[in-house]
Amino acid sequence: MTFSRNMARKITFVKPEVAHPVKRQGYAGDVGLPTGLLYLAGYVRANNGIGVSVIDHRLKRALGQPIDMEAELADADIVGVGACTAEAPGALRVLQKAKAMGKTTIAGGLYPTFNAETMLRTGFVDYVVNGEGEAGLSKLLHALEGRGDIRDVKGIVTLRDGQVVRTPDKELIEDLDSIPLPAYDLIDMESYSKFSPAAIYAARGCPLSCKFCTLNELWEYRYRRRSFDNVLEELALFKDFGFERAHFKDETITLNKKWCGELFKEIEQAGLGMSYKAKSRINGLTPELLDQMMSGGVDTIHSGIESVSQRTLDGMAKKVDARSIREAFELMLGNGCNVNPVYMFGWAGETPEDLANNAAFIEKMGIRAGVITYISFITPHPGSNLTKDLADELIVLSSDLSRYTHKQPVAVPRSLGPRGLQLMVDHYHRIAEATGMQNVNPKVDPIYLAEISHANAMTRHINPEQRQLDYTQLTVGVA
Repeated sequence: MTFSRNMARKITFVKPEVAHPVKRQGYAGDVGLPTGLLYLAGYVRANNGIGVSVIDHRLKRALGQPIDMEAELADADIVGVGACTAEAPGALRVLQKAKAMGKTTIAGGLYPTFNAETMLRTGFVDYVVNGEGEAGLSKLLHALEGRGDIRDVKGIVTLRDGQVVRTPDKELIEDLDSIPLPAYDLIDMESYSKFSPAAIYAARGCPLSCKFCTLNELWEYRYRRRSFDNVLEELALFKDFGFERAHFKDETITLNKKWCGELFKEIEQAGLGMSYKAKSRINGLTPELLDQMMSGGVDTIHSGIESVSQRTLDGMAKKVDARSIREAFELMLGNGCNVNPVYMFGWAGETPEDLANNAAFIEKMGIRAGVITYISFITPHPGSNLTKDLADELIVLSSDLSRYTHKQPVAVPRSLGPRGLQLMVDHYHRIAEATGMQNVNPKVDPIYLAEISHANAMTRHINPEQRQLDYTQLTVGVA
């Protein structure tokens, strides 16, 4: 489908629902600024001269508003949806409706990047934009209006005569300051401020090689930073919109300690009066850096710990000494900084003893004041390197992608033995209750647990070659 250069054109971006939100907010859950879509919206508006709108089904549900896709998509020529794995069913529901209305459809994000052919062969998706989306989407839109050949647009996947066509990979945008700030004027920022803090990225990507991470794959193991002025400009916007708190979503903001310290010194001097949560590797802090970050307004450090088993950490390629984890806890808590640790249950090779020791540590630390404990289950995202590398070591229990939130068990390692699934869930539930963190570690649905327990039992009675379930099938409907 192509468009005349003189045709009034519009692209509508849609944030899809999730069937199983982690947090309950208003009438729905997991509401947060749709930052990725807003970056895309700002970029194409600046570079394509195209009408843009952003619809967030998650926010609508939280506010108790009806979702009417017929009306929402009526004046759009193109519909774009981004999706992680858990969002894929909801994304396809939107794209299915858009195709039925005769729209051109584009998908991007983690799941479409790793599973482009699966998305395209649903018949609901015309194009997949791989990885970082701004430049690829912008050039695709130019091609759709006749200003270039789609085959010359890098980072695009589509079907031609029933065959998958992939164009060469595109280059990442080196100068992040050249990307317009997210198009916050397209959404109701006041409504978002009622449900969650603002979200900001001071940098993109991560050069580290933790085996469980899919985001480092998505960003091609590259790391790029914004200028301090560019970050401060966005923070000032949040303040003007009424946000008093922001979360830095960088995978590890302390990767370059000197730069990180200087950033929060600039933030301190700006005097915005906001508070912040930031992510750091557990061994990424020094007393001096923590002091500067806290002076800049940081009151919580979010850190992926995963396990206190050195064998498990080494298997993940975390490059962390288990002994340093305890030291880091004491550093943060001793200086009055909250800690938001994230642990993982079910890594391949984890034994019942490893799991029990990890659970004991989590519970002991989690009952301390200032600790906000998150527990995740191993989640082999379809198409990721993790899924390929651990194919022989994991039993995948669910083909329902809406369950792939990291908060629901979808796989179990063979190393945990026949009771592995129950062991993981029992530890998870006990710790959530003991630490009072059920709001961020919600109970696993007993009906779902019964279903996957049956699947786990069935896999013990068939040939190893047949044990992997087909979890590439998509469920379009959203509960």
